[in-house]
Amino acid sequence: MTIANRQKSRVLKEVGMQTKLSERKQKILKLLVARYISTAQPISSSDVKNDYDEDISSATIRSELASLEELGYLIQPHVSAGRIPSNKAYRMYVESLPAQTKGNELSVADIRSYFERKMGEVEDIIRTTAQVISDITNYTSVIVVKKMSEVVVKSIKLVDIGAESALVIIITNAGIIKDNIIDLPKDMGGGYLDTASKILNDLFADKSIDEIRKTKDSIENELKEYKSLLNDIIELIENYSDGKHDKVFVEGRAKLLDYPEYNQIDKVKSVLAQIDKKDELGDMITCNEGFEFSVKIGKDEDGIDNCSIVSARYKIDGKQEVHAGVIGPERMNYTKVFNVLSHIDDAIKAIIDKKEDCNDKEEDK
Repeated sequence: MTIANRQKSRVLKEVGMQTKLSERKQKILKLLVARYISTAQPISSSDVKNDYDEDISSATIRSELASLEELGYLIQPHVSAGRIPSNKAYRMYVESLPAQTKGNELSVADIRSYFERKMGEVEDIIRTTAQVISDITNYTSVIVVKKMSEVVVKSIKLVDIGAESALVIIITNAGIIKDNIIDLPKDMGGGYLDTASKILNDLFADKSIDEIRKTKDSIENELKEYKSLLNDIIELIENYSDGKHDKVFVEGRAKLLDYPEYNQIDKVKSVLAQIDKKDELGDMITCNEGFEFSVKIGKDEDGIDNCSIVSARYKIDGKQEVHAGVIGPERMNYTKVFNVLSHIDDAIKAIIDKKEDCNDKEEDK
């Protein structure tokens, strides 16, 4: 059985088990998980009673907590301590989130405001996305761009900035805008950049990085005057793909240190070592079998021990596959993470459209 099938089987099994819980048990368990996410402290029966919005005796709550512990939803670290959720409890909590999050979502405008504070210049949208997700959630974020060599160039713009230099703007179907300053030949004619822009777009527009890489040796002699510029552009594009099928961006590693779960040096070193394994991390973040969202809680779910991973899959420009993920403690604020990830694709599109409009206006001046 494949990992994906095992995960699906496990989820179906647990959802089935969840239905066996009484309405009161489910309510108590959700209250306990929510409080533990906020406090990171074992939850007592009196804590649950304080959060319970109906009249219920302390004896009834203690009985229900003991029953939930026997069913594997709760753990009691010490005999005299309160209880904490198990991975099974987090899974039940996550499965119940869609109904809870309605009316409590961050708007696209909220997300865009974070982007615009991060982006004063044209720059790499994907890396900025990773920074924004990490800043908003206060967890470690990961972005995986699938099959980088298949990213398609939409257009290339050259902007004269004087001193025999030009700003190169490369826009791709992955929603990535790269900018670099390159040197221009001395004593070029007045129409050099316009002609060069037309040649670049005729040669490279709607081609993948792999296809562009292969054109380096096919530049004809009649384009000799532009050969150096063309090779510079190809080198920029090649450096972007870096020869890898997938590209993984990680931001906010140090944010894990904000959480008491990782106060022990050995534990946080183990987690950081897993995050540094880019290839394995990319596989963890990737959503399988067409799911738009994926949640992996702990190592037993093919994730990272003592961590939860929430990831989402996007199709940018209807083609390029990008996966965004958040890594945090098992008691992470799942509601907030889901809300942020659910709006990222719209925010990226809005920012890209705005940047493209600005570039077009700059060219028209």
